[in-house]
Amino acid sequence: MTTTSKRIFLGFSLTEQQTSSVVAIQQQLPPEVRLVPAANLHMTLAFLGAATTKQMQDLIFQVDQLNKPQFSVTLDKIAHWQKPKILCLNGAATDVNLLKLAADAQSIAAKLELHCSEYSYNPHVTLSRKAKQAIEVVNYQPITLQPTKLQLFESYPGKNGVEYPSLHQWQLD
Repeated sequence: MTTTSKRIFLGFSLTEQQTSSVVAIQQQLPPEVRLVPAANLHMTLAFLGAATTKQMQDLIFQVDQLNKPQFSVTLDKIAHWQKPKILCLNGAATDVNLLKLAADAQSIAAKLELHCSEYSYNPHVTLSRKAKQAIEVVNYQPITLQPTKLQLFESYPGKNGVEYPSLHQWQLD
């Protein structure tokens, strides 16, 4: 018997206005980087890796039990992350509600034997992949996110690249 699994993560969708602002930043990036499609733009809370159906059911139950307060985060820097070779718009996680959600997500991941990050939480929106170096001049305004929903996303290779359908969502209080 084979167990099927899905690559999953918890995260937050962007509003249409935020997506438009991020796309405007992307249009200034070098042509050799691979842009993340507008439909895939999001802020990850926790990448959880491969999960079985049972793990996903348990995850949904565990997140149901959490206090899920609203928060605010300002993404105000463009960073190049060497190891994953990405350019991202990131900011400091200073809101205690966001930090608690991130810690709770890692705690649930550990309990369910899902992927746990080795790094402290760093809120970001990935702009492009296959970026070999930092970029110097991009004109943009910081973007403040105040999500109203936490979502469980799947990540799978689709016909036109990676797709991120939402599998479940929770209202933030």
